Amino acid sequence: MPIQTEDGFVTANGMQIHYRRWWAPDNNPALPPILLLHGLASSAHIWNLVAPQLITYGYTVTAFDQRGHGESEKPDSGYDFATILADDAAAMNALEIEHPIIVGHSWGSMVALQFAAAHVEQVNALVLVDGATNQLSARPGWSREQAIKDLAPPRFAGTPRETFLSYYRSSPLGEQWSSELEECILNIVQLRDDDTVAPRLDYENHLQIISAMWDQPTFDLYCKVHCPITLIVADQEPINEAMKEFMNMRKQGIAHIQEVRSDARIVIIQNTMHDIPLQRPEELAELIVKVGAKP
Repeated sequence: MPIQTEDGFVTANGMQIHYRRWWAPDNNPALPPILLLHGLASSAHIWNLVAPQLITYGYTVTAFDQRGHGESEKPDSGYDFATILADDAAAMNALEIEHPIIVGHSWGSMVALQFAAAHVEQVNALVLVDGATNQLSARPGWSREQAIKDLAPPRFAGTPRETFLSYYRSSPLGEQWSSELEECILNIVQLRDDDTVAPRLDYENHLQIISAMWDQPTFDLYCKVHCPITLIVADQEPINEAMKEFMNMRKQGIAHIQEVRSDARIVIIQNTMHDIPLQRPEELAELIVKVGAKP
């Protein structure tokens, strides 16, 4: 099946949003469209391995570079959830994406969840990929200031391209390294003329998003969503105490979600890192398709 890819821009909420769309001539018009939302400091390209898999099932798939990310505009403000949602809603309208299955990864899961809570009749189903499993403000002993400090991104601008790629090659992704995987990773960052890399999301804008994450009443949002919800969670053996603590807190968060949304489907993928779209694209696509196949 010949897969076609289109990269373009739409004016949404007063700014230029970059999108990437995948489709095939014999796509099934009866299937809902799929909208893919990337995580914090990521981009639409993280879905490059997943989207072609979805096309083989007949879907039309679109991914956005959300405000401040990828090739989209990067204003100095507007990184609260309300503005991000307005951006995405306007981009969806411009691209005529109606009643989609929304798939969010990491922070993108939080965006997807809040969108579905705010636009209850406009979302066909939610797939939350290793994100929105807890509420930042519910973490014992944390404050907004501590969250911003602990979650602040590394300042890696100026890192040689090969050094940057070596971080990924030394992870479980090294076992399945390919030119396609390398392209996904390099498109998440800015590749400079001197063969070094830099983040596309500005540091201060990144911190604004962390602050907005702190304010999100994540657990309450689950009660407001009307569509089916699937949480896909990466699980692996913790390598240190910090990771063990995080995983225990995530387990508690998932248990709380199941209390408020007993119909939510929880899928655990063993021996998998956080970047499921890069490490397990085929398995992730199959899980998304199962959501779309529900009556």
